[in-house]
Amino acid sequence: MLTLSQISKSYSKDQNVLMPTDLNVKKGEFVSIIGPSGCGKSTLLDIIAGINKPTKGSVKYNGEDITNKTGLVGYMPQSDVLFPWRTVLDNVILPLEIQGTGRDEALTQARGLFPKFGLAGFEKHYPFMLSGGMRQRANFLRAYLNNKELLLLDEPFGKLDAMTRLELQKWFIQICEETDQTVIFITHDMDEAIFLSDRIFILSPRPGCLIEEVNVEFTRPRKENLITSSEFALLKRRLLDVLHLKQS
Repeated sequence: MLTLSQISKSYSKDQNVLMPTDLNVKKGEFVSIIGPSGCGKSTLLDIIAGINKPTKGSVKYNGEDITNKTGLVGYMPQSDVLFPWRTVLDNVILPLEIQGTGRDEALTQARGLFPKFGLAGFEKHYPFMLSGGMRQRANFLRAYLNNKELLLLDEPFGKLDAMTRLELQKWFIQICEETDQTVIFITHDMDEAIFLSDRIFILSPRPGCLIEEVNVEFTRPRKENLITSSEFALLKRRLLDVLHLKQS
């Protein structure tokens, strides 16, 4: 579905963010990108989304060159994108309104998904009335309503407490499995990357480059007890060894 070929990014001769990087994602796959802070993970997502132009290289999506083209994939950035003056329902239909969908149709589409996203009964609430976890569910729904095959997520659970984070991980992995959604997911949390992903890409310290691709072969659906298994611990150890070796 997605192919990055020799993507690199530099802001000046002495400010390299990404070294030439190749990466591919298959339809229906959940891929995570991990690496130290500042290694170019978010820059890579921005390039895929078309909001940051690579210095060199190309982005192909379903066989078409989409380098520097926006609006073709769903994108949920790190920052909270809910507008405080709009209700939850009015917030989540925003992508549909931008695409030209009539308001009545947009409302119908969104309301039908509120139960699946755990938001039933919160349609008329404002963002300040929601917990952090509920706000993230609303952010997910807004990104999902873009109706894009590929969804880019930049540390969506990073600001949540551990218990809320785990609950949302379990919920989100179920949503992805039910809808066959294709996801590229950035995280600093290795447990999260292993629990959610089919494959994990590891980037080196800045300037970032792909140093290893790891297959996560645990069967789906995945259960919470996977996190405490010896197999899970061994895979986590492998990821840590790769990162520590590169940084040493």
